[in-house]
Amino acid sequence: MPTYYLDIKHAGYVVPDPDGETFLDLDAAREEAGEALRELVGRAILFNKAEFPQAIEIRDVHGHLAAEVHIDAAIPQIAHRNRDR
Repeated sequence: MPTYYLDIKHAGYVVPDPDGETFLDLDAAREEAGEALRELVGRAILFNKAEFPQAIEIRDVHGHLAAEVHIDAAIPQIAHRNRDR
């Protein structure tokens, strides 16, 4: 099973995942990234933080970007709100 690193992407910086995690496949890593992003955004809102993550970058063991889960994909309500503006 492959190991992927879920790096948290903010507007101006990225917080790297130093440990990585083993997943069944890239789709499983994407699912986990979406869940993690929803949780991180929820915490940021709960604690009234001015900034919250914009995406999670999924990197392979060589550091190559394998996929990226954006906030509007993880939380569809945000995408709808942004389109209505």
